[in-house]
Amino acid sequence: MIDDVIHSLLRYTEARGTEAAPSADMPALADGLGYTLAPHERSFFDPLTGTAYIKRTRDPLQYNSDAGHELAHALALEAAPGSPSYRDVVRRYHAQVPDLLAHEERLTDHAGDVLTMPPDLVRVTLDICGVNAIAVWVLHQAAQVRLHEALRRVVHFNLDGRAGGFIGYGGRITHASSYRYRLPPWVGDPVPDEDEFQGEGVSLFQVPGRRNTVIGLIVIEE
Repeated sequence: MIDDVIHSLLRYTEARGTEAAPSADMPALADGLGYTLAPHERSFFDPLTGTAYIKRTRDPLQYNSDAGHELAHALALEAAPGSPSYRDVVRRYHAQVPDLLAHEERLTDHAGDVLTMPPDLVRVTLDICGVNAIAVWVLHQAAQVRLHEALRRVVHFNLDGRAGGFIGYGGRITHASSYRYRLPPWVGDPVPDEDEFQGEGVSLFQVPGRRNTVIGLIVIEE
């Protein structure tokens, strides 16, 4: 679930990304945000230099994803004089979660999605395709991010809605995401066939050029 702290963090990330002029060019986005990208042996953000280091062996999609993630870390550390950063606020109000660092990384994944797949791009994609499995593929192509990240962005885009989805490869689900909904099939389960996976708000899409890869999405209307 998304509480007020998480909601505020995501909206701040969105506002900063919009202010910086959203771009699929990650170095340009970083520059607009006031940071720098540089290659390294691993991906991390250095607050002392304002540099987001990206693992040099990353392919283009992984590079974009890592850049969005590390820039989201940077934004979470920003703070007005005398005020706490969002990282500080999360650590205070979410202190009881079982693994705080893993929790922070998951939140940063979502904040990174906001930077690599800005709201206007997602809205245009959903307006053209509808809220269905095809939209996940189109968003993945348009934003040049990994397929499971596009799935996560579509599933969580409408904070007032309920949705779930999965990516299947070779007959098994490899990635799954849900928001305010218990998705029946999950990671490791067999990919449901069209006879099992159908109904209002349900869609399946065979990924072009990848005959073993399928996207499934369920959108619950309330």
